Amino acid sequence: MKRSLHVGTISVPYDSGHYRKRMGLGPEVLFRECLEPLFLKRGINYRHEEIISNQSHSAEISSAFELCATVSHRVQALRAADYFPILLSGNCGIAIGGISGCGAADTSVAWFDAHGEANTPETTNSGFLDGMGIAILTGQCWRTLASQIPGFHALPGDRVLLIGSRDVEHQERRLLDQVGVRRIQSVSEVSAVASSLSQEINGCYFHFDLDVLDPKEAVVNQWAPPGGMMLEEALQVVDSISAQLPVKGFGFGSYDPTVDGSGRGLKAATAIMELLLANKRGKS
Repeated sequence: MKRSLHVGTISVPYDSGHYRKRMGLGPEVLFRECLEPLFLKRGINYRHEEIISNQSHSAEISSAFELCATVSHRVQALRAADYFPILLSGNCGIAIGGISGCGAADTSVAWFDAHGEANTPETTNSGFLDGMGIAILTGQCWRTLASQIPGFHALPGDRVLLIGSRDVEHQERRLLDQVGVRRIQSVSEVSAVASSLSQEINGCYFHFDLDVLDPKEAVVNQWAPPGGMMLEEALQVVDSISAQLPVKGFGFGSYDPTVDGSGRGLKAATAIMELLLANKRGKS
């Protein structure tokens, strides 16, 4: 007999340490317009919470790692209570907290993003901390702060699937190659990779920056380069991976509702969320 699915959603409405600014507006809109209607439609039990930084004055680096630590604690608590965790964040790097809360030591990551997310403090030209998520996740920078996140474990690069990336700087490409991150560009590449991972880990965490989609499909932030995936292809990749690897949690980051004037980004997010919830519920 299948168990009913209980879901816990966590909103982290910060963009580079700023509360409810720019992409920090995204989590509330994604919950209100995408997830909550899906829960009601499918009769899913859920609880929702927002995480607020405890810092009296926000400093981007320290607040980002503080928020990751809090997220990890909350994800661990949700999983212990048999709730499936969903993370909505202004910045993509907060996914490190979600992955850590799911038990990074035995988790793989499907990271959908137009960018490499593999800069370090030594290679970045922009100084944008949120361009370092995969570098942090694979233990290539900010090791001291990352080690303070409960459950954090530097992932071997070959457990990270970077899907749909196309705007990747030379130094990022070097790092991704050195640590062995698997860059996936099409559905045909997915099945064999997911099958090999299924022998090493007990589940996968899905992270989505919707700029993975071609701007013809949706524009969700100011960094969406041309040449991305169409929604149907992204859905096929999600379906292929989740058919072989248990879904331990998922999250969406870097959604700016002021850029998504057409609402097509919300429609794409809803379609992806609905597929993941259906696949998760089918296996519960």
